[in-house]
Amino acid sequence: MRLPIASLVGLLAVLFAHPALAAQGDKEANQGINAAKGGFCKRAIPLLESAESQRHRPSSAVPLADCYAKQGELLKASEIYHAVASEKKERGYTARDVAAITSAKKKAAQTDARIPTLVVKPVEPYEGLVVEINGEAIGDPSTPQRFDPGVQLVVVARAEGHEESSQKITLKEKQRREIKLRLKPKPAATKPPEKKPAATKPPEKKPPPRPVATKPPEKKPPPRPVATKPPEKPAEGEPGAGEVAERPVEMPEPTAPPRRRQRDVWLGAGFQGFFIPQIAFQLLGEGGRNVFVPGGDIALSTRLGGRFDLVFSVAYARFQMPETPFKPKGHPDTDYEIVESDLQALQAGARLVWNIPLDRDEVFAFRLGAGIGVGWTFLGDLYRTQAYPADAVPGDPSSFVPGDPYRYKKCRGPNDPAGSFRYCNQLDYDADHYPGYVEPSWFTRPSGKPQGLKPVVYPWLLLPEIGLALRPWDRVAFDLRVGASVTGLLGGLGMRVAL
Repeated sequence: MRLPIASLVGLLAVLFAHPALAAQGDKEANQGINAAKGGFCKRAIPLLESAESQRHRPSSAVPLADCYAKQGELLKASEIYHAVASEKKERGYTARDVAAITSAKKKAAQTDARIPTLVVKPVEPYEGLVVEINGEAIGDPSTPQRFDPGVQLVVVARAEGHEESSQKITLKEKQRREIKLRLKPKPAATKPPEKKPAATKPPEKKPPPRPVATKPPEKKPPPRPVATKPPEKPAEGEPGAGEVAERPVEMPEPTAPPRRRQRDVWLGAGFQGFFIPQIAFQLLGEGGRNVFVPGGDIALSTRLGGRFDLVFSVAYARFQMPETPFKPKGHPDTDYEIVESDLQALQAGARLVWNIPLDRDEVFAFRLGAGIGVGWTFLGDLYRTQAYPADAVPGDPSSFVPGDPYRYKKCRGPNDPAGSFRYCNQLDYDADHYPGYVEPSWFTRPSGKPQGLKPVVYPWLLLPEIGLALRPWDRVAFDLRVGASVTGLLGGLGMRVAL
């Protein structure tokens, strides 16, 4: 019996030795890897950086580089990919580490292709040329320099006898930028050529002129005065001597061009969509995601008074949400559900908009308003399904522990998979929330349960609405508007025609 007993002891040692001998930094590495897989890079980066500082593993370094690449820090990502790709399998590396080394080679090439480069080429040789980019001197500026995309670069060039040159640029992904460097010489660097005095001959001396005998002038008697008439003064309004009569010219007074005719009734259509941020879900519970709701509207507006428009509209919105984990605030992790929606709604409402002209003819106008209305979900359903941690091992109840809810899977039924009875059960209000369950409307109260959560008719409120109107032609206008509503942040772009 010694051999079977020794084998059993060895098997137990292998099964329970791994948690006890977990290396330093493995906890942060596992948490960071799970967060990176779920797309939570802001949470994953500090965990993976901490894990790498304690103990390097390719399986944690590659997810760290993946997060750097998603955030645009391509140089950091490329450096890590190349470092991991150059590694060889070492003793103690797991299958995940070997897979990370293999994937790092491909990811390094893909990341290098995304990194933009900058080349600075002087148009002529400059003595003592120094080129700095963001304060760092570049040895050979004609060699392509790599930088992260979206980062502002300040390129400064100096040379002896020339003025300093500076310019700011921002590179995009995969961009190959080349700058032709041309420096202006300083004014003091060039001297005008010296002018030599022209050779002149000394002036020739001429003998003084001889005096000539002249006769004294004869005295003539003064002329007799002649009687003359004094000039007659011209009458008022008549031209004087040497003047030509001119007719006064009357200039017409300038008249302002007529104002553009104001149109009172408009018919318009356009795109409008709602953005529901994840924080809206977190006001009621935990989980959720950012959701974009596309749609469009048709509107009829009429002018009230001089500056107000009364707008009646009918809009369509598609409230489609992919599988999203969610649980009410304060509930345990076992209450997480996978929620989906393919609801479609019609909204009818009225808005009052104040037009503030930005020019004389109201080509541009600032618009400020608010609106109320009602919505009707005429099509689609809301689905809810109980969920369990995806990393759990079926048949092992101890492995069903809280984890990243965005990796949870749908329960197939009560205690299905085996060992999931704490997550997949029939004990709570969501006992029958399994694949195929459709949430009833909030006007329906199933037997023994609270009213449903699916909205059928709901109020609609828009406050405030801010927009800009462009009227390039007399009967055509374009509107850009944003606002806040009970269904999310609104954005719209439309066109209207005067009737």
